[in-house]
Amino acid sequence: MSNDDQKFLEEALPQLQEYLLSGELYWSLGGSLPRLTPGNLLLAIKRLEAHNPAAAWRWQGKLEAIQTKWQNAWEKKAARETTSRLRLWAQFLEEQVKDQPASRAHYATSVRERVILQLLQPNAPQLAELDARLRSHFRAGEFVWDALYQSVFPESTFWFLYGSL
Repeated sequence: MSNDDQKFLEEALPQLQEYLLSGELYWSLGGSLPRLTPGNLLLAIKRLEAHNPAAAWRWQGKLEAIQTKWQNAWEKKAARETTSRLRLWAQFLEEQVKDQPASRAHYATSVRERVILQLLQPNAPQLAELDARLRSHFRAGEFVWDALYQSVFPESTFWFLYGSL
């Protein structure tokens, strides 16, 4: 995925200022690339760190320069994205209560929302309630993503990547 993350960052960073000043939350970059959001940027840099730490640090520096220049706009987008992803994560967890097997099978994909929330705003008030709901159904186990990423997503912080429902 490092190549995908690299491509995403190459497309996203040059458009970041325009995106931050727009009304869009999920900005299309075209093709099969994920949409540009603060959380997707942070996730791409974090995953790239597992493959190529030097490149990740360079991208992080570029991102921080833009964040500093457009701090208010960044914070507003990050807050909007946090609200949106909290809603998506809550919906996913609600489906688990209803025991929908299709949703359970997609935990490794759906947990991406929770990872992005951890990167965006780990202390969001609603997150504690959602984590309590998750823990009531969670079975600790193996890392659910590619093992290469395990080094940059430690269990102490990203416990929800180490198991399933």
